[in-house]
Amino acid sequence: MKKKIFKIREISTFLNHFYKLKEVKRSGWESKLLLSHPESVAEHTLSMVVLALVIAEYNNYASTKIIKMIKMTLIHDLGESIIGDYMPNTIITEKKKQLEDNAINKIISKIPWLVIRNNYIKLWSEFRENKTNISRLIHLIDKLDMAIQAKYYMENNKNINKSDVKPFFDSALKYVIDNSKSRNNKTFNNLDKNQNLDEIEQILLYLNN
Repeated sequence: MKKKIFKIREISTFLNHFYKLKEVKRSGWESKLLLSHPESVAEHTLSMVVLALVIAEYNNYASTKIIKMIKMTLIHDLGESIIGDYMPNTIITEKKKQLEDNAINKIISKIPWLVIRNNYIKLWSEFRENKTNISRLIHLIDKLDMAIQAKYYMENNKNINKSDVKPFFDSALKYVIDNSKSRNNKTFNNLDKNQNLDEIEQILLYLNN
């Protein structure tokens, strides 16, 4: 049997989109906090991966679940390498979803291996639909990272105070509270018996003090 040889050029056009994310700035920080050097989407993704790992290991998740969480985190904003980062309320939600879908499909189509390509498409669809335990958890971690980043900016920038970052805390906390109201809804699937949701809510309440 002929040995398979991995050739980086086969996947280089796909990988380029991850490198592009290093250049895409998170528009909310730039606009709301007037930062000249706000974090990039790639930096946001890195922080989310760390949070996902910490939460997963704390809760003793199986390795297969942890790997899936990391994969979903890595691709959750990948479409922004093409469409850029939109702040909330600057574009119609459905329009943004369509742009993201088109971008993700275009990016993943550059993966030369059909099985892997199909797996990534399924993973993106799961995240976008936000109906499974893992997808809900990644959405929660997305909000948690925003709040922690806001606190970091407040503590490390003398021109930023609590009132400047409070909208970010409030937005993250509102997302968690709104989801907590759905705990008895069968479509919510009892996110790990709500343990993660409760933990994240407590962290956000702490950050908001």
